[in-house]
Amino acid sequence: MTDLAPSKAEQVHARLKEEIELGELAPGASLSELWLVERTGASRTPVREALRRLAAEGLVDLVPRQGARVSRVSARSVRDLFEFRTLLEPAAVRQATEAAGADPGLHREFAAMRDAFAGTLDQAPSTARSRSFYELADRFDWAVIRAARNEHLRRTIAELRPHTARLRNLSHLDPQRVEVSVGEHLAVCDALLAGDADGAAAALVEHLQRSVETIFRNLAGSPWEDLDLLG
Repeated sequence: MTDLAPSKAEQVHARLKEEIELGELAPGASLSELWLVERTGASRTPVREALRRLAAEGLVDLVPRQGARVSRVSARSVRDLFEFRTLLEPAAVRQATEAAGADPGLHREFAAMRDAFAGTLDQAPSTARSRSFYELADRFDWAVIRAARNEHLRRTIAELRPHTARLRNLSHLDPQRVEVSVGEHLAVCDALLAGDADGAAAALVEHLQRSVETIFRNLAGSPWEDLDLLG
């Protein structure tokens, strides 16, 4: 039995979601149905379905009598996202620490990622190194999500991932930030591998605090017009 091919609505949704995350569709950009029909080759019905799904995920705003737009980025939205992540993700990394302590295979997986993080420091600073690091950091985050035992916690953190990726891409990949961020990830990994759930949670909170500071600093110099960093 073969898997069903994605529907037109799923294809449009996946394409637009990726372009919003990458910043290719800027905050506030208009998403007219006619333009999307011409651009994607889909009919109006799957386009509307994709837009409704993106709106439910918080990536698109459906404005009465104006149509759909890529959701704006504001100081409030950034703060709210990281405040929520700070509530949820330390709990997840605590559960992942416990899971790694009980599962040698999972412990080896995290140990391999720890070595990969350390190897990043041997590379010369560059945009390519930044992208490689953030891909590794993304794999680490997903490994923590999968290792968390609470289904609702896993689902909620996963739903926040597109918003986190979007902010990172909008604020540019910062080669200087990588040096510090690698150290932060190593601190989380070392505590996790040592079975220190409290230490892993504390290290993750510090990482999130420094990350949001970097995002605000970099967004302040971004070219996007539909950013409200004073609110």
